Amino acid sequence: MSKILPVMVAAATAALVAACGGSGSPSKFSAPTSANAAGTPVMSTGTITAFGSIFVNGVHFETGSAVIRKNGQVVAQSALEVGEIAHVKGSKNDQDGRGVADSIDVEDAVIGPIAAIDVTNATLTVLGQTVKLDGGTSFSANLQPADVTGLNVADFVEVSGLPDASAAIVATRIERKTANGPLQVLGSVSSIDTTAHTFKINALTVDYSTAMLEDFSTGQPQNGDAVEVHGIAFDAGTTTLTATRIELQKTEHQEAGDDRGMEREGLITRFVSATDFDVAGKPVSTTGSTVYRNGTAADLALNTKVEVEGHFDASNVLVADVVAFHRNGRVNLQAQVSAVNATAGTLTVLGIDITVNANTRLEDKSSAHVEKFSLSDLNADDTVEVRGFESPAGSGKLVATRLEREQPRATVEVRGPFTAGTSPQFTVLGITVDASTATLRGNGAGNLALADFLTQAVGKSVDVRGQFNGMVLSATEIRVDSRDGSDD
Repeated sequence: MSKILPVMVAAATAALVAACGGSGSPSKFSAPTSANAAGTPVMSTGTITAFGSIFVNGVHFETGSAVIRKNGQVVAQSALEVGEIAHVKGSKNDQDGRGVADSIDVEDAVIGPIAAIDVTNATLTVLGQTVKLDGGTSFSANLQPADVTGLNVADFVEVSGLPDASAAIVATRIERKTANGPLQVLGSVSSIDTTAHTFKINALTVDYSTAMLEDFSTGQPQNGDAVEVHGIAFDAGTTTLTATRIELQKTEHQEAGDDRGMEREGLITRFVSATDFDVAGKPVSTTGSTVYRNGTAADLALNTKVEVEGHFDASNVLVADVVAFHRNGRVNLQAQVSAVNATAGTLTVLGIDITVNANTRLEDKSSAHVEKFSLSDLNADDTVEVRGFESPAGSGKLVATRLEREQPRATVEVRGPFTAGTSPQFTVLGITVDASTATLRGNGAGNLALADFLTQAVGKSVDVRGQFNGMVLSATEIRVDSRDGSDD
């Protein structure tokens, strides 16, 4: 589930609405002041949602004096992308939730060629790792369509993401590169063979016989170590990567180097109870004073996405002051903007009022390619893709989890919960859809008669494509989504 955050009015130059940030304090999204330099030390790990300077876990971090690294190399901020997972070390003003970054590190979870694609389940295999694509995956502009069908076997990709309970990578961003480069994989060591100098990361065999090893206290990897593996040679037949360098990854506590506050976004990868679970493979506990946002302790479960804020105890367990539930949202709109109010942080698409907050991913995929894209760059008649969830439930209003400006297009696309009407019409989020001349498809490959479609669609979401005349969406294609109509 995602944070539903109270919107505060921001300065127009900020172009974003203030929303409760990671700590629950309002973030105003103007440039952080020098007072932040003396703020509370913090280590924040989460998805980059926007730039100007950088937004992670609902906090606007100033990056003017930060050291920025990507995959171990010092880079300019322009080398980072929305959807990548960043580790930000810095400070945060507890009053306004704004921060100053001292360092930013982005590490791709896996970099290499795609060995297999499962379109039905939206998964890839890259260097022996299973990569899952979902509503929270951002795609590079050179991937069209921006989903699993836009990829091909042998494509060379960079994948940012979060581990799930099965050790698969749930992709937050996937970037297709035009040329092959160095290979990389992050993961946990298993099946170590110190004689053959090999170990496994899921289905990948790593040959470290000639690799440079860094930061291992015993001189070589051990089972359970979290490692970053680099190489240039991969044998697809044996799924073996010949490593050139292997680095032991530091724990958050080691990276922090002090008793600073921690903010960690991730999936619950181990769950024993509401007071004993792992987020992104690292232990978390809660207490009677833990505050839950957009859910309760009863909602904690394997593979639930959360953001946890707190401090480490003597056993290096993150004791949560706050647990906030995140969700991707299954509502999807691709259409022209009819109105935008950057000061209020709102826009209107297909008559639907949409709110943008501190956790909304903002990206410009139009020909303008604005790096620090915000609502102030958006104009009426611009084409956008918006993903989000209805809030409040039944209101017909959306909170955006992602907003991308796209190249202009005349066709409108809508995905959302089906609501029956008078045949051949129905509604999606209050939008009237005329299905009289549409090609109708169910869960299978075959076409459906209108009556069968209207029966199958009950309780489901539907994907609609067509033309909107300001009142009715005249559909040319409609498909029943195999999932139910609820938000994920």
